[in-house]
Amino acid sequence: MLDQLEGDQPITAVTVEGASDSPSTVLLAAWLTRALGAPVSIAAGPAGTGLKRVRLVRSGGDIELHRPHHDVAELHQPDQPVQRISLPRRSLRDCLAEELRRLDPDEVFGEVITEGLALTNLRSV
Repeated sequence: MLDQLEGDQPITAVTVEGASDSPSTVLLAAWLTRALGAPVSIAAGPAGTGLKRVRLVRSGGDIELHRPHHDVAELHQPDQPVQRISLPRRSLRDCLAEELRRLDPDEVFGEVITEGLALTNLRSV
């Protein structure tokens, strides 16, 4: 999706909405800060709800990925119909199994931790 955006409408801001106790919310915000070079803010939601929404702000209209239910996400783009995507929350068991299958170094995660977090203005979630 991001590779299809017009170059004359850069992303000027990003909002990541997620649970106040979710490390994924902070890590996604740090990755987006590093990847897009745009200011990223966090809208903290209730604990235990996981990631809820990501909004990319552009002059031509916002792009938003929103999870209104636990198993469905909706992609909103200017001048496009809403796209519904199956996106169920994964169990802890599934997450651990995936991590154990991939024991090689996670370079992107390392870059987010060492570079991305330092670029953010995040104090707490």
